[in-house]
Amino acid sequence: MTRPVLIGVVVAAVLVAGGAAYMLTRDEDSDNQQQSSQDSTNSGSSAFSPASTEGLEFAATISVDGSETATLEHDDQNNSRYVTTIGGQQTEIIYTSDAYYTCQSGGNCIKFPISQSSNSGFNPSDYTYDQNKLSSYASPAYKGQGSCESGTCDVWEVSAGGVTSTLYVDTNTKRITKVQGTVNGKTSTIVYDYKDVTITVPANAQTITTPTP
Repeated sequence: MTRPVLIGVVVAAVLVAGGAAYMLTRDEDSDNQQQSSQDSTNSGSSAFSPASTEGLEFAATISVDGSETATLEHDDQNNSRYVTTIGGQQTEIIYTSDAYYTCQSGGNCIKFPISQSSNSGFNPSDYTYDQNKLSSYASPAYKGQGSCESGTCDVWEVSAGGVTSTLYVDTNTKRITKVQGTVNGKTSTIVYDYKDVTITVPANAQTITTPTP
């Protein structure tokens, strides 16, 4: 797991023994002004306010322990497309507002009602960040700034549901660029690329309704 580059502020004060009281006072005033300026700069960076992903289009790459395992696309109609390959078999899952679709290699697709989406094994909300999710993080910890795929990011450590994650937030756009977390000894990384996305909903999918337990 790549550790974020943490930015620390170190203030060194060198006092020369035997210096005049005037010089000591001037040095202290200068240090206080410098510290005040640094505190102001830090407080600006340390306000946890990432932009919500609601209404944004993006493509994301999902990796586990450094190996790409899946891709995710999200369009401005709130449709999601998740693609993964396991054992040489590609599986595609598409979510719309009222249904979800599973497609296997060869284009054979099955349509299910959205009420049965818990059976799909994929939940788009795990990869999106609305205001409710962002507000649910208790006491986000600011870790400084670090390099990220979009340039420079503010790095935050957040916790929810017993899981701790690291969020990289672009310093200019305030958008979440990368999310990392470790569960059961495996480190997952999600990298976001905000761009135009088009998701085509299967037109000839077979409709199956699974009895609700």
